[in-house]
Amino acid sequence: MNRVFVLIVLSLIYGKDILAQETIARFKYEDAEKAFVAENYQACIDNLNEAEKLLGKSAPNILHLKILAQHKLFEKNPFESYEALETLRNNCNTYLANYDIAGLEEKYRDVYDILNDLGTYPVTKAEFEQKTNALNDEKQRKMDGIITKVDSLSPMVFVEGGSFMMGGKVKDSPSIKDTQPEHRVTISSFYIGKYEVTQKLWKYVMGNNPSKFRGCDDCPVESVSWDDALAFIKKLNVMSGRSYRLPSEAEWEYAARGGLKNDGAKHVKNPLKTSWNVYNGYQNKPESLIETRKNKPVPHPIGLKEPNELGLYDMIGNVMEWTNDWYDADYYSKSPGKDPKGPDTGSEKVLRGGSYQTFLVSDFIPRIAGQLKSNISSQIDKSSYGFRLAMDKE
Repeated sequence: MNRVFVLIVLSLIYGKDILAQETIARFKYEDAEKAFVAENYQACIDNLNEAEKLLGKSAPNILHLKILAQHKLFEKNPFESYEALETLRNNCNTYLANYDIAGLEEKYRDVYDILNDLGTYPVTKAEFEQKTNALNDEKQRKMDGIITKVDSLSPMVFVEGGSFMMGGKVKDSPSIKDTQPEHRVTISSFYIGKYEVTQKLWKYVMGNNPSKFRGCDDCPVESVSWDDALAFIKKLNVMSGRSYRLPSEAEWEYAARGGLKNDGAKHVKNPLKTSWNVYNGYQNKPESLIETRKNKPVPHPIGLKEPNELGLYDMIGNVMEWTNDWYDADYYSKSPGKDPKGPDTGSEKVLRGGSYQTFLVSDFIPRIAGQLKSNISSQIDKSSYGFRLAMDKE
């Protein structure tokens, strides 16, 4: 009698444990459904695996949802893993072989269609690897072609790191308070674009042309916001496999002053010979802009003026250039001495270099604050907004 009683008690205890596990498994399945709707497919699969572990087996609804999530991940990169392909294929076969179609017609069709789709992929691991290698070779050839094209349109110049005096003194530019105080900055080596990003390069990457002054492929792209420039760089990096970026303000000024090759000069030499500005921007206009901008300054094709000591063109004038830094009028008074990156936050970004619309203040490099988005009003015509690329030293 006592033995029978003990068995009854144990069965009740274990029965409660089983019910608790089933409840938790149901919660895991519900979490998996939510993750699937949120397109977090790996989290979906992880929850389903935990549900199966709690139950000690799979179930039609669990395996069906797992197959759907695995297929979503597979579609993103079909040739990433042969094991992922085989796991998905095996799960499909298991579902079709073990679950009665009655009452599951729609789910059965889902799995059936996925398995048919998998039939177009290699069966053996050797075939899979051969196909993967061929695709990778083709991808590399395409990327090499893109890099060659980008290098031809925007060659990069190596800038050896060093120290320089950034900003200006009151006697040099008394009206430009945000360029003061003059302070020593040390810059690490980096690369910067030999030219401003052109309309031709922008069209090659983005497939459109936001510029106000079109019809001049070798003119700098303009009328672009800071956000626009970052969207371009993000897409270019995906296409090329590189890590282009905008220069920091300190990098930009160091390069504009000629880096170590300018003997620490405090100003840009010969600004009229190296820049298109309001004084000469109406001269030698691109043919496409002669009639539309009579007697008015316009952007010009890159590389027509003299380069600076580093071989960089149009650092001053033509179009203003976005940097990566937030704007703070007082930042120079608190800037770190080594590779400053600008304030941590802000509402405007720094533009440097002046443009075809700029009156030169002596020969000083103007510093301008610009709104991030192109739909925000500004006192400055955004047809003077452009940029050039930068890249870390590898």
